[in-house]
Amino acid sequence: MSRNPSEAASAPRNPRRRQLLGAMVTLPWLFPAVAGAQVGRDYRVELVIFQHLTDESRRLLETSGRALQPSPGSGPIGEGTYRSSRRGFELGNVVRRIEDDSESRLIARLAWDQRGRDYATTPWLTVREGGSLDRRTPLHDDRGPAAPVPLERGEERRELEGRLRVWVGRFLHLETDLIFHGEPDGESAVAVRGRQRMNSGDDLFYLDHPVVGMIARVTRIDDS
Repeated sequence: MSRNPSEAASAPRNPRRRQLLGAMVTLPWLFPAVAGAQVGRDYRVELVIFQHLTDESRRLLETSGRALQPSPGSGPIGEGTYRSSRRGFELGNVVRRIEDDSESRLIARLAWDQRGRDYATTPWLTVREGGSLDRRTPLHDDRGPAAPVPLERGEERRELEGRLRVWVGRFLHLETDLIFHGEPDGESAVAVRGRQRMNSGDDLFYLDHPVVGMIARVTRIDDS
């Protein structure tokens, strides 16, 4: 993930986060990923997304939060490339660890199957998770002419919105382009953007951010 604190950060800087995750995450900067990801293989992706309820998180939302518009994806889980996982979600131990921690709050747990594609051809998965926002109309965007297409007026908004995708190069890569709203009215949001290199297998990978954390596992599956 990017090192910009207003977006995604790399290694967990907060010792509290290390304590929470140390028993369940293989940190990629300590154990190098093994090459072997291949275009055309089928993969199962499991993702746990949670909010940090820390002073650092609150300060960032208060000082850097602003109205942001989410970038649209090609569709949610269950449509097109992103099939609902045949085996379901299996990271219950990770969810329980987060739910037992007073400084973390679960936002979403996701699981899907997909065919491995390269950077140029992998579509984005639409993400709309967490609690509902009071605001149902599109938010203003200040990023200029390249701003993404607004959501339809009247569509319900969620606290975590945007898109993500897993694509295949020499390694697997999880790429995020999300925004997290810190207030129910949707007026204060921070960007959660970046990229994490991974490998397939049993290892868990932690994508750190001062406000939103993600734990991912990608498993290669064979069609029967």
